[in-house]
Formats: sequence, C-alpha cells, structure tokens
Amino acid sequence: MKRWTLFALALSLLGGAVTVMPVRADEVPKAAEAPKMGESHAAAIKAYESFQAAQKTSSAARAEAMKVYREAKGEEAQKAALEKYQAVVDEQNAKVEAARDVFVAAFDKADVDGWDVAAHAEVVEMGLLMSGSLRQEKDPKGAVHCYEKLLEKLPKSRLAGVVRSNYLPNALMMTGDYEAAQVRVEALVKEADENQKPGLMTTLGDIKAVKGDLEGAQKTYAEALKLIPDKLEKNDVRASARRYLEPRIALIGKPAPEINSKHWLGAEARPLSAMRGTVLLIDVWATW
Repeated sequence: MKRWTLFALALSLLGGAVTVMPVRADEVPKAAEAPKMGESHAAAIKAYESFQAAQKTSSAARAEAMKVYREAKGEEAQKAALEKYQAVVDEQNAKVEAARDVFVAAFDKADVDGWDVAAHAEVVEMGLLMSGSLRQEKDPKGAVHCYEKLLEKLPKSRLAGVVRSNYLPNALMMTGDYEAAQVRVEALVKEADENQKPGLMTTLGDIKAVKGDLEGAQKTYAEALKLIPDKLEKNDVRASARRYLEPRIALIGKPAPEINSKHWLGAEARPLSAMRGTVLLIDVWATW
C-alpha cells in the first residue's frame, strides 16, 4: 500500500456507504525505524483490502441499479426498478458492513504499536476510527482509547481533526467520568484552531451542564458564540456550532417554554406547566 494512495474516511462509518478523500503524504509521520510487523498485521491488511473490494463492488452495483431505474419507462417499470434498487442497496450495505466487521476484528488482534504507520497509515487510521466507532455505545472507554491512539499515531491528518473535535469529545462524555472528560476537553480546546474551538467549547459547556454547573455552562456557551464571526463562508463548520449554541443559551438553566400539545399517547393531555416540579424526559423525534 503506497503512501500517496492514502485515504481518509469521512463520517459515514457505521453504514454501508463510505466516502473517502485523499490525505497528503506530509501528514504521515516518519518513523526513525519501522517496527517489525507480524502475522496479525498481515491479516488486518488483507481484511482491509477485502473491505475496500466490497466497497468498490457495492458502488458499482448501486450505480447499475440506479441506471436501470432512471432508464425505466412507465410507472410499473419504474416501481419495479426502484424496488430492485432498494434491494440492491440493502444487500450491498450488508456485505460492506460484514467486510468492515471482519476488518475491525482482524485489526483489533494486531498490536497497534507494532504497525509501520508510514507504510500502512490508511489501515491504521481506518482501523482505529472504525474500531472506536463500533465501540462507542457499549464500550466508550475503549472508543476513547482508539481515538487517542489515532491522534498519537496520525496527529496531523485531516481525519485526526474530526476525531479531535467530534468523536473523542463525544466518547469522553459517554464514559460518564465527567471530571476526566472536562479536563481532556479543556486541553483539546487549547490545542484547537479557530474553526474547531467553538464546537469543542459547546461540548465543554455540555459537560459543565451535566455536572450541574449551569452558570459555568452558560458562560462557556457565550464565549464560544463570540468566537464565531457574523458572516461565514459556505460550509464553515462554525455555522453548525452556532446552530447548537443558540438554543443552549436560550434554554439550558432557564424555565422550560410552555408545551401544550392536544395529542397524547397513553395519558390525558396536559400542558407542560401543569407538571411543574416533576422530572420529565421529553423525546423529540421525527421521520424522514
């Protein structure tokens, strides 16, 4: 696997479709002496190649099924072609996910410190990110370990930026150790560039809010919002941070706004104000 063919995974890790983008060779650290890799590393490389092949096959199958749908004439033919396309997507997603799981299992068996990162950066990067993503819900501490290893091994990659600003802070909160999470996120805020800082400060404020420090949370949110210019370029990540910050500033630590829905399931409809003094969990959901 040559260094200039290195790719970074975008965000859709747990589904079948994966988007990749090239990573510059100068983002790969140079080791003084390459470690000697073993059979487990070779097995992980082979499994990753199979995962890549599954992705390629999936993309081709999806494209062919979509072509058939677009060329279909008449309502019945279009309906049948659409059903076929959806079946192909489901089938290919299952195959890609199975190949991913095989790769992650093989990667987890290899000593992460035994990798020649300069020669196999793509495998190391994808392995740590996918392993962390799959662990995050049931084993958040394991996810934290994976993300920290990724930052240690490939600190300058563009994927490391996503891990530093998103994946790692979320995993830290999920561990439930909010004191440790706050210390680590505070360090990440200090290291962050101007684009990443508002989002990380949003997470820092959330940690303070969960700990009951509502005043500290509101102060952090306000400081983060001040870092975001009024006018932003298209696709600036700080626009997303602003969308998260504004409702937090308006709602966290403040009296809840009135909700007076006339349609309840399993109980008599009442306004939110009628339940003052009661702990409520409001589940907001949508379908699309």
